[in-house]
Amino acid sequence: MLKTFMALAVLTTPVSAPTPQPSLQWSACPIAGAPELQCADLPVALSPKSDRKIPLKVARLPATGAKKGSVLVNFGGPQGYQIASLGSRTQIFDKIRTSMDVVTWDPRGYPGLSGAVLQCDWGFVRTPAFPADQAGFDRLAAANKARGDKCRDTDPELFDHMDSSADARDADAIRKALGEDKMNFLGLSYGGTIAQSYARLFPDRVRTIYIDGTRNHSLRNWERELDAVARETERFMDRFFAWAPAGTEKRWRALIAKANREPIPAPKADARFDGTQLQAIAFLKLRPGPASWGDFVAAITAAEAGDASGFALSSRQPYPGAPGGGYKECVDLPRPAEQRNVARTVKRLRAIAPNTGASFALAWHLPLTCAGWPTPVTNPPTPMPRTLPPLLGAGTWQDYDSTRRVVEQIPGSRVIEHDGPGHNLFGAMANPCVIDHVSRYVTERRLPLRGTTCP
Repeated sequence: MLKTFMALAVLTTPVSAPTPQPSLQWSACPIAGAPELQCADLPVALSPKSDRKIPLKVARLPATGAKKGSVLVNFGGPQGYQIASLGSRTQIFDKIRTSMDVVTWDPRGYPGLSGAVLQCDWGFVRTPAFPADQAGFDRLAAANKARGDKCRDTDPELFDHMDSSADARDADAIRKALGEDKMNFLGLSYGGTIAQSYARLFPDRVRTIYIDGTRNHSLRNWERELDAVARETERFMDRFFAWAPAGTEKRWRALIAKANREPIPAPKADARFDGTQLQAIAFLKLRPGPASWGDFVAAITAAEAGDASGFALSSRQPYPGAPGGGYKECVDLPRPAEQRNVARTVKRLRAIAPNTGASFALAWHLPLTCAGWPTPVTNPPTPMPRTLPPLLGAGTWQDYDSTRRVVEQIPGSRVIEHDGPGHNLFGAMANPCVIDHVSRYVTERRLPLRGTTCP
């Protein structure tokens, strides 16, 4: 989910032990406006138990100085077109490229330059309403299965091997083809899930890992993680209430209760919003920061008078949802088996976070769009080995806490905090301070001081 989620990068550096010889044959990439970018083809195993090979397209920006290693980059989403993303933002790697190649690949299954592409609907999926009973849940699960089956029928074996652990194995195949012995992972947004998967599968191959604005996929208790995310989302909303006119929080809760009784019409968008939809849209509308918060106060006022048009995300697609189909998320993340599981979680999260409730993606969109999926969860959240070398992370108002929970599992790690809105400080926001710290960490294994912040 590109809006909420972005990226992954991996650095590799030779050590004294013998390393495999490079096997990639580089030539010009078919990407306009990126003349430095070079591409190569790499066949990788579909799975550890399969003899089938699938073709990946790999790309690199060569080091501008004496090369000491390589950086493998995935710009997240999850989505394809990683090579095009690298070609469009080469400048964020200028300091790393003084001694490192920067490498990426177009992931398996997704549209892009790689050969193994599922013929699926990669468009927008609207988040359904919470089902009121088991019959409603069964209808939802059946619709999800039908959508998944339509995609799976194009290549069942590939569809069943789309989780982040498969991406991690592909990344390790690229490491071997580059002739490197150790890797350093920068996992940005959903790429952080791939980074965590790599750390679990290949801990002895990790030199450094950097993650940025990611979700915690390294834990034993998923419900406890949902509780933590609910509290964080509520704190984000609290920032708005502290800024807004006195009494806004009371008005907001009354508006949510009214919408839950009867959805509020949004005539300009031909839509009607219930309370959960308003809560989800609030987070998206407030996420850019205080510059947009005045408009949101006006939207609340208009909705109180019976017109919720100010909450519409767009005239074409007013409702909450996400692009990408969920083809990776549905095999990476836990999903409910029954309606009563959903109802119990929703009740608990609404008690924890009365202003935002269970409206965030991990508690609403993903469980409801993945229930009934034709392939089981193959890469569930699991702790990373504590024997990993120290990690580096960074996050904004939106994602600092979840990133911190990942990074601080490993002794000696550091997390950089940006006290402001946004998402993906290194890849999307190109924060100069974060770029400096990441570049030193990747090239020199130098971590910032504990408690470091970036403006």
